[in-house]
Amino acid sequence: MEFHINRRVILNPQSEYGNLYRWSLEEFDADRKKAGRGQIPWHWTVYFTVDELALNDRLELKADYQTDSCDEKTGVSEEQYLTAKLRHDDWRGKTSFSMFGTDRTISSFTLRIGKLKDGEEQEWCAAWGSVSYTSEIDFRNETTEDCIDFFLHVRPETFARYAEKIATSAVDEVTFRVGSVAGFYSDWSPSITTDSIKVLTQGEEHKIEIPSNCDIDPPRLGKVMEADLLFRRLRKFKKPTPETFEEAGDWIGSDETPEELRDGDGQAQRNQRLAVAETRVVNLLSSVRTAAWAIAGLLLSILIASIKSH
Repeated sequence: MEFHINRRVILNPQSEYGNLYRWSLEEFDADRKKAGRGQIPWHWTVYFTVDELALNDRLELKADYQTDSCDEKTGVSEEQYLTAKLRHDDWRGKTSFSMFGTDRTISSFTLRIGKLKDGEEQEWCAAWGSVSYTSEIDFRNETTEDCIDFFLHVRPETFARYAEKIATSAVDEVTFRVGSVAGFYSDWSPSITTDSIKVLTQGEEHKIEIPSNCDIDPPRLGKVMEADLLFRRLRKFKKPTPETFEEAGDWIGSDETPEELRDGDGQAQRNQRLAVAETRVVNLLSSVRTAAWAIAGLLLSILIASIKSH
């Protein structure tokens, strides 16, 4: 197996800015020329967007051979887990990731969500990674790219809720945030953002040259102190138009429902209701005019009768 690493990584236990950091990891090329600035542990947060999310339900049958018997038994294991493809997407700015000893940009990020095992009570998150390598499989050379994988284990009831969201398509957006990831490094900066993160894996391919009598053990990928997984159900509504308010005003006081108004010819219905309203107004005015003449005649009769009596 051939790992694709171009530079040496050396731990420098001294710092010219001792009040800012005590030590750093430095890269050197084949000519012992330093590449870039010293790298120190990166404790801030990184944001990812989930591009794909799959619900996996796995059943495995495996033969179990007993050492003291010729009987063959079959072991059965079942597992449910979620797998996600991540895309680094930070509103604060784009950050490139690369493995120590290389200049390649890491583009493969994944997240696996599983259930806590029996006896585990606290949710946990961890990170694992691998430097690109070439290996021979069935007499063919195959190259595996640099990658970083996150593992998040949650309570069974929490996992069931996530699984239901995926199975019923009740989620529109998923984001994942991690912070204080062991094995993430960057050069010193007073900012909480960075444009470059170097990654130190647990594998033997990442050998660190440490001076003698130095007790510093540089953090490698593993524990993740902060993790945040967010599922969002998003619904967007159209902005109301002037026609919407007009139809709503026409509907007030009508026996027809908004659906009925929308189903027919809206303008024709409004014209028809307007004509009916005008007819009612004319009839009402005619009735009022008739009643006024009747009252006037009655008052005149009363006045004439009063005069004659005197």
